[in-house]
Amino acid sequence: MKDQWVGSNLDLTTLSESVVGFFTDNKFETRFEGVKDDFKIVAVNALYRIRVNIYGKPNDFTVEFVPDKKSKGFSLSMMFGHIASLFGGGGLLLRDVKLQESLNTLERLFWEFVDKQVAGLTNSAT
Repeated sequence: MKDQWVGSNLDLTTLSESVVGFFTDNKFETRFEGVKDDFKIVAVNALYRIRVNIYGKPNDFTVEFVPDKKSKGFSLSMMFGHIASLFGGGGLLLRDVKLQESLNTLERLFWEFVDKQVAGLTNSAT
């Protein structure tokens, strides 16, 4: 998912550093790369690998939350649903559903955090 903000005049470096802090506080290992108005954050833990891209200008920027394929929680058991449960795949299906719910919760918390940061950092660009 991605979201765009226009007219905030926001310091993107500070926002990016805050996003790194969000993932660090949530027990992720992070890697941060930033070049002028293009920032990339990779956050990894035992279950997920998330990429966050922040790019644009202080008055018109976009934030993307991109879980890598292994983070999506869809496996063979998820694709075949009830059929898999008939052949002992129910446990795998349940695990995949829980992983997907957990990822959805993380993404919701991430966007709530970003919205608060944007509100607090409005007009912070010099």
